[in-house]
Parts: sequence; C-alpha cells; structure tokens
Amino acid sequence: MEAILLALICLTLVPNAFVAGLHDVPNAIAIPVRTRALTPRAATRLAAGFNTLGVLLALPLGIYLYMWFDFPQMEPRLLLAVVLSAALTLLGWNLFTYLRGMPTSTTHALLAGFLGGTLAAAVVADIAFVEVLAMPWAGAALTLLLSPLVAFGLAYLLVFLAARLARGEDPDAVNATSRMAQSVSVGVTSLGTGLQQGQRFSFVLLTALVAAEVQDAQAWLPYAYIGFAVLIGAGCLTGGWRIGHTLGHRLVEIDPLRGMVATTTTSALLFIGSLAFALPLSTSLTAASSVIGAGSNQRFATVHWRQFRRICGYWVLTPLAAGAVTAVFTLALSPLLG
Repeated sequence: MEAILLALICLTLVPNAFVAGLHDVPNAIAIPVRTRALTPRAATRLAAGFNTLGVLLALPLGIYLYMWFDFPQMEPRLLLAVVLSAALTLLGWNLFTYLRGMPTSTTHALLAGFLGGTLAAAVVADIAFVEVLAMPWAGAALTLLLSPLVAFGLAYLLVFLAARLARGEDPDAVNATSRMAQSVSVGVTSLGTGLQQGQRFSFVLLTALVAAEVQDAQAWLPYAYIGFAVLIGAGCLTGGWRIGHTLGHRLVEIDPLRGMVATTTTSALLFIGSLAFALPLSTSLTAASSVIGAGSNQRFATVHWRQFRRICGYWVLTPLAAGAVTAVFTLALSPLLG
C-alpha cells in the first residue's frame, strides 16, 4: 500500500509542478508586459529560464525553508494519505483559480491542506488534537497574512521616492529607465519563485519518500529537482495569461514608473524573504499587493476596488477550501489503508 500511495503522490506532483509554473509566472511578467517593458514572448522565456534556474539552485540550498515543519507521529500509510490528499487538493485549487483568473497562494493552499489533512488523520487515528495544534502553524500563517500588507505599504511609500527622483527629468527617459528596471525584476522575481517552488515540492516529495521508508531518500532529490525544473519551466512558457490579464489590466491603471516600483518591491521581498529569512512567502499575494500599493499612490483613481475585493475573497477562501477538501480526501482514503 505504501508503494501505491508513493507512486500516486509522484504522479500527482508532475501536473502540480507544471500548473505551479503556469499559475505563478504572471506574478513576474504581467506588469512588464502591460507597460511594454518586454514583449510577451521575451517575458515568458526570461521567466521560464530563471524559474528553472531557481529550482535547480534550491538543490544545494536544501529545503531549509520548510525545515521548521514537522508532522505529528502517525502511521506511514496515514501520512502518505495526508500528503496525497494535499497534493490532489493543491492541483485542483490551482487549476480552478487559474481558470477564474485569480492570483492565489500555492504555499497558502499547501500548508492549509496539510493542516486539514492532519486534523482528519487525528480523527481516524489515535492522535491528540493538542499535537496537531502544537505544530508551528502560527508563524507560517502570520507570515502569509503580513506579507501582503508589507508589500502594499512598501510599494506605496516607494512611489514617493521614485516620483521625487524622476521630478524634472525627461518623461521618455524616465519611462525607458523604468522599463529597463522591470526587465531586470522579471529575472529576479522568477529566480526567487523558482527557489520557493523547488523547496516546496522537494519537501513534499521527501516527506513521502521518508514515510514510505525508501532507502537513502535524499539520493533521489537531484533527479527530482531536474524534473521539477523542466516541468515548472514548461508551465512558465504558457504565460499564465488568465491571471496575467487580471494583474496587468483588470486590477490597476499603472504607468511604467509605478510598474517599476511594483515589480522591484515584489522581487526584493521575495528574494530577500526566501534567502535571508527562510520565510514561506507567497509570490501571488506579494505581487498583487505591490501592484495595488504602487497603483493606488496617484492623484486620480486607478485601482479597480471591486476586482481587488474579489481577489481578497479568494485569498480568504484559499486556506478554508484547501484545508476542508484535503480533510475530506484524507477521511475518504482512510478506510482503504487497512
């Protein structure tokens, strides 16, 4: 049974990696394409290359981003069922939100799925709820909740600095410089996204390999990273234009200068947060908040607040839906584990 569950998890991670690339690439390219800093083809190729590089660089860095995370003691089959349920839920939710054009958090959904699945496992097994609640959920939840606020505030404030520096300069020169900076930020943001994605998927796979008692589980990781890098890069090449249209056209009216502020804020927070502080930041939440923060700091109304409220609704719904669906899947699989 453990071998079957492990095989199913591996099969589920294949489309998950592709969809993750498709789902997250708009965070890096939507604004540069909108402000014509890059053509769509150049932006997708640049993002795909740096996402792939980020995943591969995550191998020597290891999975320290998730080293704080540990499941309660449970039967290996039950843990594998939780991981499989979370992976299936993540795939379904990312596909659903992509079709709806909503930039939601893959990290948020995955961690909420683990929580829901672990709570369900506590119901069917002899696991105290105190052990589940003692897991370090608060830190991750707080980070995911605060990062959009930090991104919004920082982007809003940096517009003042950018506008002051651009005052009196030739508008064409300012726009050209802003577009150049956006082009650089595509690579930086994509590299940070790849680092997050590589660590996220390797953590899921390593958890499953250890639970299935695979000998020398870490020896499989280099091959897994190469596979994840190829799949995520292929997903990035699709452009993810449904979400890209939401971020670039339906959320704010933005000029190249504020587009530069939004993209550099996203890349700085993501890259520094991933490497310096090992924080489980959401690229989608950070990027959308930076766009809103930079776009709202103008003398005239530019933010489509109805669309913003719709996005916020999906942000709130993501952990609730992911946790609940994963719990249902775990309960449904539990009778088959005997």
